[in-house]
Amino acid sequence: MVSVIAVNYNGKEWLARFFSSLRGQTIFDRIEVILVDNSSTDGSAEICRKELETWSNGTFLATGGNFGFGGGNNRGAAVARGKYFLFVNPDVWLEPNCLAELVTGMDKAGTGMGCALLLDYDSNNIQARGAAGFDIFGCMTNFREDEVGREPFAVATFFFVQRDTFQKVGGFDEEFFLYNEEMDLSWRAWIAGSAVTMIDSARIHHQGVSSGDRTVENRTNEKKRFYANRNQILTLLKNSHGPLLVLVLTQTALMAVEAIVGALLARSFSFVRWSLLKPLADCWRLRRYLISERRKIRSYRRRGDFWMIRRFFTLRFGRWPDVKRLLQARGVIIDKAR
Repeated sequence: MVSVIAVNYNGKEWLARFFSSLRGQTIFDRIEVILVDNSSTDGSAEICRKELETWSNGTFLATGGNFGFGGGNNRGAAVARGKYFLFVNPDVWLEPNCLAELVTGMDKAGTGMGCALLLDYDSNNIQARGAAGFDIFGCMTNFREDEVGREPFAVATFFFVQRDTFQKVGGFDEEFFLYNEEMDLSWRAWIAGSAVTMIDSARIHHQGVSSGDRTVENRTNEKKRFYANRNQILTLLKNSHGPLLVLVLTQTALMAVEAIVGALLARSFSFVRWSLLKPLADCWRLRRYLISERRKIRSYRRRGDFWMIRRFFTLRFGRWPDVKRLLQARGVIIDKAR
């Protein structure tokens, strides 16, 4: 019924609870577990291999390189047999009825893509529950309390997706490597005529950035800003085909403001290079790839920009939570790229 596909890269400390939570699933006899390892160096690959050798429904897959979240998941999906795919990292644990609730919720909704409620690792504080829409900069916006029950614009948690839908839209974009894969894949699902369903009764606890960890929340690095900003632009250039292309300009303006503020905080011009200049230069490098991807999307497009605007555009500012954290902390820690 379900193929759980997990991409591991040096996740040794999380594996015991991850595997234990999978063994405790109420539909364990109806799932398979595919652990994809992106050439870990902390000994976690051998732990995963030995663990899954004892499982009749387990597969260990070594990629031989580091292909990022999307690339690793695509390799796992290529050998998966389930009706549904769940893509996760090993730094999670699933509540016992999580997979059963995901299956029931998706069967009831009849949609191609869904997401669980994402909670902090050691508490029931909510980390994410999908994104309500996008703002004038193309950034994802959070749900308000009165919007509970709406279908989300994008998955801001881990994907639960029908095999057919995943294959139809071409899987994850491996050029992204890290960050924004969920927005890109969700956008393509909506374009293709599918929908995204929020299944609150399915609960996944994620290490990530816990809601109470302000030190981590106010820390970033130049490499992260490069991937996050570049992939935001790539998502817009790939999936927009009319008026929403204007968001490329507004997003670039937002990136410029972020770059200047970050450079002042870090007292280093290199932040401008990594958060603005390099992302734009890399989008230009990928121009032929983008043209090819736009042709592929055109072949299955069922919804255009005006449909997306009517359903998901909002005047709220999606990055406002980041701004508030910055103001509350009166600064941010910016690590140099390595």
